[in-house]
Amino acid sequence: MGKTGVKAAIFGLTVNFALFLIKLYVSISSGSLAIYCDGINNLGDTLSCIIALVGFALAIRLDEKKSSRAQSLASFVIGLILAFTGAYFAYNGIERLMYPVPISFLYKYAILISVTALAKLIMGIVYFKINKKHASPVYKTLIMDSFLDCAVTLSTLISLTLSVKINFAIDSILSIVIGITVAISAVKTLWAQCKYLIND
Repeated sequence: MGKTGVKAAIFGLTVNFALFLIKLYVSISSGSLAIYCDGINNLGDTLSCIIALVGFALAIRLDEKKSSRAQSLASFVIGLILAFTGAYFAYNGIERLMYPVPISFLYKYAILISVTALAKLIMGIVYFKINKKHASPVYKTLIMDSFLDCAVTLSTLISLTLSVKINFAIDSILSIVIGITVAISAVKTLWAQCKYLIND
């Protein structure tokens, strides 16, 4: 199971970092805060996959009980990263709401963001299938994060499209909503893993 986890973590690390680079390019080119925050989220996911990689690598060397604790601890750290990421989104959304910035739109930006949403959907499906064979709290956290990220990315795509057509700070509002959503999801993960680590 540990070896499968290592491969899954490397897969996630590679894909998430590639998505971060794509969204960083689009956000800088278009001026979209929502896409920038989404890209930073992927950078956080890259770090999460590194934590997961360490957790699964330790699982190979430890007995079953210690392995479960190592994976739960890795899931807790991932949740912590996501919580801070969510707070960062909300803060930036409020700041952009106070100081709006014009956003530009090109169809190639929409295509690139659509591809990144599809990539996150595929990642979620891959982790879901692996978790069915090798259940782990780390996989459950990565599954939830992948599907949530897919929805968030689709929302940023809508925001990018509408921001240039409607004279309203959709981009800022969406960043705040994304931040709160990610933070709530992360807190749930932290609470679940805290209970496991304390009661185990």
